[in-house]
Amino acid sequence: MRVAGFDPGLRRIGVALSVDGAGFPLAVISRVAGWQDHIRNIVAEYNVEMAVVGVPLSLAGAETESTRMARRFIEELQPLFGTPIVEVDERFSSRGVERALGEAGVSTRDQRGRVDDLAAADILQRYLDGLRDA
Repeated sequence: MRVAGFDPGLRRIGVALSVDGAGFPLAVISRVAGWQDHIRNIVAEYNVEMAVVGVPLSLAGAETESTRMARRFIEELQPLFGTPIVEVDERFSSRGVERALGEAGVSTRDQRGRVDDLAAADILQRYLDGLRDA
């Protein structure tokens, strides 16, 4: 089953796809009018059957404004999928990607636009790993 992972932000949405049990970055979509059409095209082109969305919680596991924003994104995304969308705790996914890119020598300027799809791949991979461990 093809699964898409999403890292929703205020300005951009990171998108990743599962391939042979691994999450791979696919795209970064600007959060402007019509973003749903871009995702609809990805769902159709890649035969995506299921979605996972990163939902950030506070360090204590409580909801934040970012949590509520991610859940609103899920509500807007749900009509594109016939199955419920799975929430994945995404604490530290973007920060972890930024740290890894920095350690790899990628400048902060060059990281822009790459963090979102890599974070989506990390979120998707966490979900896929959880399936294997279950």
